[in-house]
Amino acid sequence: MNKQKSVLDQFELKFDNGYIYIGESRSIIVGADALGLLRRDLIRDMGFERMKGFLFRYGWNLGKQDAKELLNHASCSIEEYIQYGPKLHTMKGHVHAKCTFLEIKQEKEKYRIVMKGYWSHSYEAEEHVRHFGKSSIPICFTLCGYASGFVSEIVGEKTIFKEMTCEGMGEKECHWIGQTVDQWGKEAEQELRYLEESPIVEELAMTYEKLLEERNNLRFVTAIHKKLTEEVIKGNHLDSVVRQMFQLTNIPVLIENLHLHPMAYAGISSNELEQYKNELMDYLEKNPFCQPHAIVTSTRLLRLRHHYRLMTPVFLQNKITGYCSFIYHDLQQFNDSISSMILERLSSVSSVCLLNEKTKIESYERIKGFFLEEIINTRQQSDHHDLMMKASLIGVDLSKPFYICVLDCRFQEDDLSKELEMQKEILSFLTAYGNDQKQNMLIGQRAKHLILLVTEDQVEKVGIQTWLSKIAGLLSSQFSSVKFYGGISSKVNNVSYAGDAYKEALTSVRVASKHQQIISFESLGVVGVLINEKNEQEVKKMAKAYLGNLKLDDPKNIELLRTLYIFLVNGGNLEQTAADLALSISGLRYRVSKIESILQQELRNPMIHHQLLLSIQLLMMIGEIDIGIK
Repeated sequence: MNKQKSVLDQFELKFDNGYIYIGESRSIIVGADALGLLRRDLIRDMGFERMKGFLFRYGWNLGKQDAKELLNHASCSIEEYIQYGPKLHTMKGHVHAKCTFLEIKQEKEKYRIVMKGYWSHSYEAEEHVRHFGKSSIPICFTLCGYASGFVSEIVGEKTIFKEMTCEGMGEKECHWIGQTVDQWGKEAEQELRYLEESPIVEELAMTYEKLLEERNNLRFVTAIHKKLTEEVIKGNHLDSVVRQMFQLTNIPVLIENLHLHPMAYAGISSNELEQYKNELMDYLEKNPFCQPHAIVTSTRLLRLRHHYRLMTPVFLQNKITGYCSFIYHDLQQFNDSISSMILERLSSVSSVCLLNEKTKIESYERIKGFFLEEIINTRQQSDHHDLMMKASLIGVDLSKPFYICVLDCRFQEDDLSKELEMQKEILSFLTAYGNDQKQNMLIGQRAKHLILLVTEDQVEKVGIQTWLSKIAGLLSSQFSSVKFYGGISSKVNNVSYAGDAYKEALTSVRVASKHQQIISFESLGVVGVLINEKNEQEVKKMAKAYLGNLKLDDPKNIELLRTLYIFLVNGGNLEQTAADLALSISGLRYRVSKIESILQQELRNPMIHHQLLLSIQLLMMIGEIDIGIK
């Protein structure tokens, strides 16, 4: 105890003719509130992070100086020297310090220190709370710096003290732990950065250099963006924009659609193109959360098997329509500060190009749609040559035989706004499909069905029935909430009869069902001919008469008509009919019996069977009844 007192006596205050000494160091007495004001101003002028470093270094130097004086005035063991630290800290009025655990190990002339304890009445915590209120993190940076500097000087190894809890957070005491740097590992990186922090003048100089670099980068990116924009203003296509980008950056560029088909590229061979696509597909298989419609939603660098790909989405009307990519084989080419900026500029210019192309295509297709309406509505032979001439201007040869097809779109949801939006998407899909297949067909729209005019030579390899079935299948896979049914006219050799062909296709699609989604007019046989003659009223009258008491204007009879039609189509097969209607056999037998009672007819009679089926089909074809056959 006497030894401790004699050592600590060396650090008592001494007054000499206006000078104050603690040990051999001249000192001054400063109020805690003045240090609190200094802390407040440092945070205001330097920012919180830089203030932390400043106070930690300040405390570090205070502790280091006290440790040097202690080493000069006392001869003690390492443990005794360290134990003096909390006492000196307390003597100086910073805090009341208490050590509760100390472990010292020496390994190969290096010390490993673990020290734990508490601080109470911290001036630093009190002043911080007075100026800023309670903190969410420990804030005794000077105290941590003092303890770290003191013990580091004593043991000759950098030792860092950290607060686990703090009075500034509302706790009763500050709980601290001190360890050598190698024991903290990465947890001590922040404190080590504080000790190595460059002067603010140097930091400002570095910031200025960075700003100059950013300015030059921005100039470069702006110049590229200007060049790309000029390509668009000139009316050049996406290929020209991509070539310009490659010339300016010397980085291979690739723009793909959602199906990863290349839309434009430069600096890439056809073999490399296939390789890059395969590697990206492999990446998608290994990353199931990435789908072709959303591989990336913002700019990302992908590491693929044999190349790196900086990739960003291309947006068109708030939807991802494709992707822009820079291809790298060596990341030394990759400039983290500007590559993303340049690629995003290319993406925005690509969006404008695609929007221009989309607008052109839609305008062109709209003209073709209006022309198709004109073809269907023509009635005079004298208009024949005029129509042929107009068709030649849009690349359609109406001197060749052609077909009129009607695609009926049956929506599952009864929402007009959604239907209109989806019809636009269906039209766009059909247009893109025609362009992709190099089929110059005319596409129009009426109500809920689409009208297609296609010349025979474009479908002769597969046949018109197979061709339309394929289109309906593609549409069904793309638009799962819509059911598609098709009707095909007979072959037309003279454009003057296009209106009649449209009626034939419309007649055909009315009897299409899930059993047969695509119906040709020729397959209707005599039924189709009956309707196509100018005797619609007589046919309707005859069919209604044959259905007798099963009145069409009674809503209760629609389900019975539907049951009757499916029963007749299935040739009277009860099991198949029950399955199609989702009825039990007994329930179906009851309905059939009820229908026979209303009609006063035996449905098993072949002649009756045929006449009833023909009557219902005729009424469906002329649009007189809709029994919901999907």
